[in-house]
Amino acid sequence: MMRLLFIFVAAIGLIGRADAQAVRRDSAKAIQKVQQCTAQMGPNVITFSFYQPTKSRSQFCEDVPETGPTIIVVDTMQDELRDMMVEMRIVKEMDSTEQESAALAEAYLPPARFQTGVIQLEHDFRVKGDYVALVRARSEDGRKEYNARFVFSVGEEFQRAWTAIAVATLVVIALGASWYAYAFGKRGQSKTTLRDA
Repeated sequence: MMRLLFIFVAAIGLIGRADAQAVRRDSAKAIQKVQQCTAQMGPNVITFSFYQPTKSRSQFCEDVPETGPTIIVVDTMQDELRDMMVEMRIVKEMDSTEQESAALAEAYLPPARFQTGVIQLEHDFRVKGDYVALVRARSEDGRKEYNARFVFSVGEEFQRAWTAIAVATLVVIALGASWYAYAFGKRGQSKTTLRDA
């Protein structure tokens, strides 16, 4: 009985430790987000940042924590893109790029020139899931066209973290139960052997 109690306490400790590690990991992610939020657009690189000012002051990247009003900021670092007409669509992630290109837009920013190099789109995400930001840049004469694709999720980071914790807890409990059955099964066998002798 004491061993079962020990296994239970160990499982709770593992959950607490995993939760603490998730907090530390999120803090580390916050520092690295600027490097991670990039997409290739032809010979150029663009960066993505997501903000939810009504819920947090944090900047997010591939995992937007909650549904609701979200500001998407795209920074076009190179001067070439600042002279092109840039448009952006947000769609639900599909299996193939053919479907994505024809998918209904969750949000749309029509073509415009962004001389400052900063593109901003506000959207109220109502459904959790995986999304894709499709960005297209065209020169005014139509000779050049660049496309970028950036995948991100909304409202799923917390669910993924708890799924990982639940799986880890089940593994610990299963290992503990196996060890308990083995240890007490062996002790029962040794008692039977002594009696027979």
